[in-house]
Order: sequence, then C-alpha cells, then structure tokens
Amino acid sequence: MASDEREEEQLRAAALKTAESIRIARQRAERELLAALEALERKTEELTQQREWFAVTLESIGDAVITTDTQGRVSFLNPVAEQMTGWSSAQAQGEPLERVFRIINEETRLPAENPVHKVLESGKTIALANHTALISKHGAERAIEDSAAPIRDSQGNICGAVMVFHDVGKRREAEKALREETRMLELLNATGMSLAAQLDLQTLVQTMTDSATQLSGAAFGAFFYNVSDQDGKSFLLYTLSGAPREAFERFGRPRNTPVFDATFRGEGVVRCADITQDPRYGTMLPHRGMPKGHLPVRSYLAVPVISRSGEVLGGLLLGHPQSDVFTARSERLVLGISAQAAIAIDNARLYEAAQQEILRRERAEAALQETDRRKDEFLATLAHELRNPLAPIRQAARISKTPAATEAQKRWSHDVIERQVHHMALLLEDLLDISRVTRGTLELRTEMTELAAVIEAAVETARPSIDSKRHVLSIEMPPEAVHLAADPLRLAQVISNLLTNAAKYTDPGGRIRLHAVRDAEAVTISVSDNGIGIPADAIQGVFAMFSQVKSAQDRSDGGLGIGLALAKGLVDLHGGSITARSAGTGRGSEFVVRLPMRVIGAARAPKTIDTSSATAGRRRRLLIADDNEDAAESLAALLRIDGHEVTVVKNGREALATINSLQPEIALLDIGMPDMNGYEIARQLRQGPLRDQLTLIAVTGWGQDRDKTRALEAGFNHHFTKPIEPEALLELLR
Repeated sequence: MASDEREEEQLRAAALKTAESIRIARQRAERELLAALEALERKTEELTQQREWFAVTLESIGDAVITTDTQGRVSFLNPVAEQMTGWSSAQAQGEPLERVFRIINEETRLPAENPVHKVLESGKTIALANHTALISKHGAERAIEDSAAPIRDSQGNICGAVMVFHDVGKRREAEKALREETRMLELLNATGMSLAAQLDLQTLVQTMTDSATQLSGAAFGAFFYNVSDQDGKSFLLYTLSGAPREAFERFGRPRNTPVFDATFRGEGVVRCADITQDPRYGTMLPHRGMPKGHLPVRSYLAVPVISRSGEVLGGLLLGHPQSDVFTARSERLVLGISAQAAIAIDNARLYEAAQQEILRRERAEAALQETDRRKDEFLATLAHELRNPLAPIRQAARISKTPAATEAQKRWSHDVIERQVHHMALLLEDLLDISRVTRGTLELRTEMTELAAVIEAAVETARPSIDSKRHVLSIEMPPEAVHLAADPLRLAQVISNLLTNAAKYTDPGGRIRLHAVRDAEAVTISVSDNGIGIPADAIQGVFAMFSQVKSAQDRSDGGLGIGLALAKGLVDLHGGSITARSAGTGRGSEFVVRLPMRVIGAARAPKTIDTSSATAGRRRRLLIADDNEDAAESLAALLRIDGHEVTVVKNGREALATINSLQPEIALLDIGMPDMNGYEIARQLRQGPLRDQLTLIAVTGWGQDRDKTRALEAGFNHHFTKPIEPEALLELLR
C-alpha cells in the first residue's frame, strides 16, 4: 500500500514536473513565437516601406525604368517609361520587351539590338548611347541613351533585368544651341577684331556684309552706299555676300523707294517676315516690286550704317527666300555689327584722308623742290642769256668810239648793238608776259582777226631761227579765209613760239610743218617737226614754268624755258587748249593748238598813229625826267638828233619846277623817281595853269593795262613801257 502510494506520489510529482516543464516550454515557445511574429511584422513593414520607397523613387526619377523577367517579358514600367513608350505598366505586363521598347539606329534606320537580352545572357551591366531612337506605341520618335543591368535574388541568381533610359533630344538641342552660340560669339569676336584692325574700305565693308549674312541666317546680303544723282537719291552697290554681283548689276542702282527710304534716312531697322506683304512694297513704277529675275526675297532685314557724325553712310540689306527667318536676336546681332562697322568706316575714311593729305603734301613738296630746281636752272639760264648780248654790245661800243674805226666798222657796231638790244628786249618782254599770265593780270585785246595774217606775222618773227638752220617750212592753210575772235598779237606770239621751239630742237636741214584747219566749232593749228622728240615721261611737264627737257638742253640754241609755258597761258586765256605729242626720243614732236570759234560783240578797231604831213617834221620842246642818268641822256640824244629841243632833269621836284619855268610842250616822266613819283607830278600839273597845253608821257617798267589806266587817271596822255621803242616815240612826236 505504501509502495503504491509512494509510486503514485512519484508519478504525481513527475506529472507535476512534466506539466511545469510543458508550461515553461509553452511560455518560452509563446515568447519565441511572439518575438518571431514581431520580427516578421517588422520585416514586413520594412519591406512595405522599401517597396513604397522604391515605387516612389521609380516614379519620381527623371529616367524611364522598365523591368523584365528572365524571359525578357515586361513586369513593370515607371511613369516616365509609360509616357515615353506610350504603354501603361498594366498594359505592358507580360508583353515582350521588343514590343514595348522598340528601338532603331538613328543613322541606318534599322532595328537596334535590345540590351536586355545581352544582360540576361551575360549577367553584365550594359550601357548604350550610340545614336539610338525609341519609337513609341503611337509612332513618335525620340533620341535616347539607355543602359540595362541584371536583377538577382538573395542567392545571386538572375531573376530578371532592369532597363533605364532617358530622352537626349533636349540635351542635343541645348548642345547644338551652345555650339551655335559659341560659333556666333567666335564670329562676332573675329568680326570685331577684323573691323578694328582693317583700314582698307573695300575689305572692311565686305567683312561687315559677310558676317551679318552669316550671323543673321540670311541667304544673301548686300551693302549699298548713299549717293546722290541728278534724279535725286539712289544707292550704289558696294559689297555682296551669298550671291554673284551680276544678280544686282543688271538691274542698275536701286532707287529711293518707300521700302528703302527709312533705312537710308537712318530712321531705324526694317524687319519683315514677308516683304511682299508690307504696304510699302510694290508701290512704284515701272516694276511695282522686284523686277523679273531678281533674287527671291521674302524675309527682309535692313539696318542703316550711321557714322559718328550722324551721316547715314549706307544700308546693310539682308534677304532670304523663305518667310519669317529673321528674329529679334538677328536684328540685335546685325545692329551690333553695323555699329562696329560704322566706327571702322569712319576710321578708314580718316586714315584714307590722312594718307591722301600726306600724299598731297609729299607731291606739293616734290613740286616745290622741282620748282625750286627749275628756278635755279632758270636763273642760271637767265644770267647766261643776258650775258650773251652784253659781250657784243660792249665790244661794239668799244669799236664805235675807237678813233681808228672806219665808218663801215662803226655802222657794223651800231647794227650789232641794235640787234643785241632787240634780243634783250624780247627776253625781258617774255619775262613780263609770263609774269602777267602767272598772276592773271594779262588782258587780251580781242578783235575779229584773220588767221592768215596772224600766221604770216608769226612766221615772220620765227623766220630768222628757221632760216639760220636751213629748215624747210611747209604751211597748209584752209582754202577759205578764217576769222576768229582773238588777240592777234598774242596769238601770233603763241605760233611764233612754237615755230621757234621747233627750229631750236631740230637738226639743221630739218622739216617743220604748220597746218591749220577749221570746223564748225574751232580752229586747230599744229606745228610739227622731225627733230629730237620728247621722251614719254617728259610730255606732261613741257608746259611747266622754266621747264626744259634734259635731253634737249645741250642742243638748245638758248632761251629761258618759258616759251611753252607762255604759249599755254595765252591759249588758256583765249579759252582754247594746247597739247604736245611725240613718238619718243629722235622721232619728232607736234604741238596742237585748238581755239574756239567765238563771236564778239564789237571788233576792236586797230590803233592808228597820225602821220599826216600837218604833224610831220615839227620841232618840239621836251623835258625828260628820270633818275637813271644814262637812260635819260641817251633818250635825249636820240631826240636831239631828230631835231627836238630837250631838257633833262634827275628827280621829280626838279622836273616840276623846270616844267613850270620852261613850259615845254611835252614832258616824259619816269614813274618811279625816289623823291616824287610821276603820278604825283602829273596830278599837280593837271591842277595848274599848264593843264591844257602840256602833253604828258609816262615812262615806266610797268606795262600792264591797270598801270596804263592808273597813268591816264593821274593825267598822262600816253604811256610807254621801258625800254622805249625809239621809232614808236619818234612817230608819236612827228
């Protein structure tokens, strides 16, 4: 019994122990299960958060994302992928990737290889960016860059693939815009540097036109200068870009039409999307718009080019055959170029003007040096020419006063003196004439003149020079008498100078030809010879003052080198022209005078001297006043030989006193006496008691018309220029 109870007690204790163990184990299991459930719940929550984060991330990123299974079937598209492919994620699930993600090569236009298959085969990440284009469900095309990578499970096994791609069209446009902007900035910089460094006007304006055409996107551009003509404003094409010059030249200068007017008046920019729709277009005849064959223009942009002074230099005109090409940006770019060009043009014009001024001064300095050289040569020649007659005059005078000289020798010496004095008088007269021509004080005595008489007088003057070298002179005249309005003395002087010149520079026995013709408008007189000729480089200078061709100086028979200059001056005064021609050295020369057939209102009657018997041979009572004693006494001696009573005084005050006391019939007064000049004496005498009975003759070295007028106004009756021609004075006294 006791054993049974113990056994039962043991069993009960064991059962209680087992139950306690079970309870403890259950509590432990419950705790572990609760912990596991809590861990699972936390993991589930984490996975949910990760899934939600992943979903949000895929939806928010800018790239498109597509996932596939191991067979390349679509399992997911994010919103960007939906928008780019045109497929929703739900529609795309289970579809082959090639159907949803259809790509081609941009260059070949052939289907491109899908990178997902390579990823699934190789297990490697692949990135492609070589000209791939995505074709959407609706046919839209866009350039993309894509990459793909494998999706692996926890054991590292591939369980799918993910593709990421994005649109590169905007980036490419931005890159293109950036490249274009860089190109424009480089072109603007190069243009600015070129314009700033350029001083050649043609190159400068061409650079402006080319740059404006490129930067604005124009098909062609042109720059026109503002010019004026007899019909008003027109424009001169200066540079052209993008088209051949003939495209404009055959249409002539553009006219001042309403379309052009605003630009060339500097009123601002004209920009038209379609110029043919502008109300100013096509309003003027004869074309009423662009003439046939003109460059096609729809888009039109015109910008004035204005200098710093405000002058509108011209207009920069740009065109394109399509409409709406030019933008506000184009306008700003072209305005900037035109502003830079205007400054550069101003600088170029200033530089050109400075260069022209430098050249002008250099030429003026060279001309002064040449004139100075000719002056020195002239002075040396003048000294030589004046010394030449002095030697025979001195020798002849010595012979004349030698007691042993015969009458024949004395007569010969007198002839020598007379010839040499005549020669000196001609030299001095030429000097006075060229001086008058140079100062513009020589006046012509124009009258209706017969050409034959003028040529006869000229030949008579030049005959000694011609005959002394045994030249043959031929004269060809019009068959009819020719009359023209001219100064016969001066015209004969011109022709005799040309004949004398031909005689000088032609070897003995040469030929000289004088040929005269007339037409309805002019008389032409040519003098030609077969002499030494004129080098080509000397033709232009033969009419210059003191000019003598160097190659001819050694062969000249004398002269001052002013004959041709004097001839040209006299011809110019007649309103004519004189030219020189020569085939070159040793081939002769020709001088051609052309005189207009002018008509004058009244021919001036030739002056005559009264030589009737009533006045001839009468003895006169004269007074000579001159501070040059030799001049006064020699003239007095000449007059005394002619039978006149002559008193000589040496100054003005003595002349005035002697005239009042002796009361001569005639007084010859030198104008330039030191104490009282001839004008003062004449004025005083004309106010005194002898005013009506005294004849006053002015004797002076000044022989211009104004000098003669001044003498007459002072009270003189006659005027003689030194040296006095004795025969003329004696004829007047007779």
